[in-house]
Amino acid sequence: MYMKALAVLTRFITGVTALAFLSMAALVCLQVFYRYVLNSPLTGSEEAARAILIYIVMLGSAVAVGDRAHMAIGYFYEKFPPLLQKMAAFLYFASILFIASLFIIKGNDLAQRTMMQTTPALQIPKGLIIYAFPIGGVLMFLYALAPMLQLLFVSKDAPPSVVQDPLQ
Repeated sequence: MYMKALAVLTRFITGVTALAFLSMAALVCLQVFYRYVLNSPLTGSEEAARAILIYIVMLGSAVAVGDRAHMAIGYFYEKFPPLLQKMAAFLYFASILFIASLFIIKGNDLAQRTMMQTTPALQIPKGLIIYAFPIGGVLMFLYALAPMLQLLFVSKDAPPSVVQDPLQ
């Protein structure tokens, strides 16, 4: 059930991220057109593109944690005996949970402290942009929690793979 919910969440996040990327690309193209063709730059377009990019990175990073698509070296891990693989996988997922927790706690604190500050061009609270970090942290935590629980409670002999086969 949890894995199915994560799969649905992944499809949703991927769609939102793709739309955000398309809107960011369109915004940058419009900015170039307005600046160099019409000699009248769009106010706030660069600022908006930067804010969208921050959300794209954090949401994409969370999905990468879920898909285990981030960079990893599986050569040594695959050479370990099963017990050492299980210990390495535990350390791997524990590290992700720790970093995700930092994103949640410190990101939320920083976002709350900067809610009274506004961006220069768009005049939106900076905290809204910084909330990308705790949102991404929560998603990373959810994605790393499932294999960690599987490792601790469900796994029989082999630990879950911490690296994906690039040929799959």
